[in-house]
Amino acid sequence: MKLQQVFDFLAVTQHGSVHAAARATGQTQPAMTKSLRRLEGTLGLPLFERHAKGMRPNDYGKRFLPHAQHLVHETKRARDAMAQMRGDRIGKVQYGISAVASMLLAPSAIHRFRLIYPDVELSSRSGLCHTLTPLLLDGLLDFVICPLDHAPSNAQVKARTVMNSPMAVAARRDHPMRHARSLKALLDVVFAVAGPPGQPGASVYQVFDQARLGPPRVDMHTDGLIDAAALVANSDRMALLPTALISTDLLRDQLEIVPVQEPLPTYVVSLLQRAGQPLTPAAEELASQFVREASWLHGTQS
Repeated sequence: MKLQQVFDFLAVTQHGSVHAAARATGQTQPAMTKSLRRLEGTLGLPLFERHAKGMRPNDYGKRFLPHAQHLVHETKRARDAMAQMRGDRIGKVQYGISAVASMLLAPSAIHRFRLIYPDVELSSRSGLCHTLTPLLLDGLLDFVICPLDHAPSNAQVKARTVMNSPMAVAARRDHPMRHARSLKALLDVVFAVAGPPGQPGASVYQVFDQARLGPPRVDMHTDGLIDAAALVANSDRMALLPTALISTDLLRDQLEIVPVQEPLPTYVVSLLQRAGQPLTPAAEELASQFVREASWLHGTQS
């Protein structure tokens, strides 16, 4: 199996026909047809089914697709690494990041990265660890920055903590209960749950349970901390949010920390990489800038 055959398979999958794929890649239609036949011969299976408007992967092709994508991404990554090591400031870095980490870390980290690698293409995917880790393992992302306060369950992933921020009960600036000093005083307050189960913003249930107060009053479950912050800023709801988010320029004039005395969890952000797979020089530089920005955020520049 030759790499060009894999590229041709992906081109036909993307464009829906040999004719369109050949035109898009600057090849002749007979040459691409021959390439696909050789690939199918090597694998011993047909990869496409033909229909009135062109071609689409059959069940074998669909199963081969993620392997093909992985091969192509790894090839491009290896090519970028070699070019960057010889001094060329080119290539592409693809990373995944949660919304809060992006808001807190990305602007300054990317600005400094651009001073070193002005021509490297950057691409980011937003999400949380459970949605971004599969993309990392498939080779579609170089690294991921997201909330994770424990060791990864998959041995193919390594993680290191880059940021800790205490969680706090957040309320809008003029909330009548903004000066409450205990969770007990908030039993009648409605909370927005800031994320799916297992995420820091959803730990309001655990906090109330540990205080032996029963479940909190909840009328909204959101996708994440940013959505919850918007709800809190414009309603009588409260939510559990990282203090680093509450203190941003975007929110500090809208939100206030409710000074409850009960212990609250910590928002932990980690950087995830594939174990045993070194980053390209450009990806390593960008990851380092994110880590550096997280350190500066805490006044502990390393």
